[in-house]
Amino acid sequence: MTQQTKIKLKRYGIFTLIILCAHLLQNSLMIFPEIAGIRPMLLISVAVCIAMYEGEVIGAVAGLFAGALWDTVTVTADGYNAFYLAVACAICGFLLRVFMRNNIITYTMMNSAVTLFYCVTYVLFFISARGIDGSGEIFVRYYFPMAIYSLVLTPLWYVIIRAVSTKFANIYTEY
Repeated sequence: MTQQTKIKLKRYGIFTLIILCAHLLQNSLMIFPEIAGIRPMLLISVAVCIAMYEGEVIGAVAGLFAGALWDTVTVTADGYNAFYLAVACAICGFLLRVFMRNNIITYTMMNSAVTLFYCVTYVLFFISARGIDGSGEIFVRYYFPMAIYSLVLTPLWYVIIRAVSTKFANIYTEY
């Protein structure tokens, strides 16, 4: 096994542990503080940040893994979270590789777009489409504050993922 492969395996292993920790924090009761019954969506932030540092392919795999974990505890999603996060992370990785620079401002913008679009599409596909009354009120009272709560924690995930990517940087990467 080459030194380059060992570095990648360590980095991917740590990213896997970070996704598992975010999953536990997001989906376990009494571990992460709730504010007025609202909990943050940590898996979106972690997956988007990994995609920004690792590119579209590894980002899509990280998004698929994070979404699949999220789907294990969601009653109504039926694979939606895994699909959404895989596609969103692939797009974020591609945009960063081709058009943008990797910094906290770019991460905040991408994470905001992915999180808010997730909330809108989730309300449309799983609340409005099922004929549940008051979907707009549900969005304003529950999903929009959940997105804001998630975005407040954005710098924390950026610092953690950046530290791992920097510590286990691949010296052979060309971009």
